[in-house]
Amino acid sequence: MDKKIPNPKQDNLDPAASAFEALRDEVTDLRRSINQLSQNIQLIPTQDYRRTLAEILRAQDNMSVEIKDLKSHPAINLTPDSFINKLEEIKDRALEKERKSLRETEDTLRFNSNIIGHWIEQARDANRQNWWLVLVGCLTFILGGIFAPVFK
Repeated sequence: MDKKIPNPKQDNLDPAASAFEALRDEVTDLRRSINQLSQNIQLIPTQDYRRTLAEILRAQDNMSVEIKDLKSHPAINLTPDSFINKLEEIKDRALEKERKSLRETEDTLRFNSNIIGHWIEQARDANRQNWWLVLVGCLTFILGGIFAPVFK
């Protein structure tokens, strides 16, 4: 950029006026540079980005396929809340199986205890009957001993 040599008229100006003159010179230089640029714009080499853009598009297509594959993966859909809910469901199912097994065991024990109680009751009845038989036998023996001489 060409700097203008100050002329004697500019030396007599106040500082604001001299700053304004310097700004005017810079704007003139800028305008001249823009005009030269617009005249020489055809000389600026341009880049052909078609191949690079095609590679980017291919990469995007591949990424979209991979993203769809990732979205279809069940782990992607897991949030902490859904993970907790799944764990709760699994826990509830496991506990329900255990409760059912425990109920079945309890029912079996109750049934077997009823059967054993019935057997014990039968054994007591049989024991009572045996005692009655022993008593009747002893009574018969005693009465037979007493009444046998009378009936002879």
